[in-house]
Amino acid sequence: MKKQSRKRIIGILGGMGPQASAHLLDLLIELSVKEFGAKNDNDFPEILLDSVSVPDFISNHAGENDALKILKERIKFLNKIQPLCLAIACNTAHILLEDLEMVSNAPFISIIDEVTNSVGRAGLKKVGILATPVTLKSGLYQNALAKFNIESVEPKDRELKILEIIIRNVIADLSSKKDKNLLVTIANKLINSGAEGIILGCTELPLIFSEEQKFPVFNSLEILAMSLLRKYYK
Repeated sequence: MKKQSRKRIIGILGGMGPQASAHLLDLLIELSVKEFGAKNDNDFPEILLDSVSVPDFISNHAGENDALKILKERIKFLNKIQPLCLAIACNTAHILLEDLEMVSNAPFISIIDEVTNSVGRAGLKKVGILATPVTLKSGLYQNALAKFNIESVEPKDRELKILEIIIRNVIADLSSKKDKNLLVTIANKLINSGAEGIILGCTELPLIFSEEQKFPVFNSLEILAMSLLRKYYK
């Protein structure tokens, strides 16, 4: 890699949840080496990860307005450092993206758009979505995929409740082998319902999902990391 001139900072709104945000940072470092040839300290991007503590809105919209107020204030703070771009290390929080973009001076890299683009490039016509209740019920992925004429397959209500428990266990650092097995079982049910691949549409899920499957897996955290690095290194 040629010596990089100083570039602007990648800003990340994290903390939703903290483990997923930390894993995103790990991925950014790992992929800088693997995909972009980083070797020396100054080859790596400067990254500001703000692990923000906000009210929970995984299950319903009860804490959404308070979370939005907090995140807007964080973006005003991040505006001061003039970041190259911003990202949210949480799929569910993208229901707030339009409101957050209104107070940001930097462009957002949308995890929803980047994952959907990846599915489109893969040529899939039908894909399963594993995500939080709010992400699924808001139609974030379904609407984005429909623009590519890609059909969505979603977990049934029973599976959705199990998914929520699994996600909360990851956040609380209580995930188990049982959770991993249940997650693969739910994914396989979507495949058996006609899905050609699976979107891990919650950033907690890549932390416990085994991607050694016979079907394509779209890891939202890894896709976001690659998109941010392409933006930085271009």
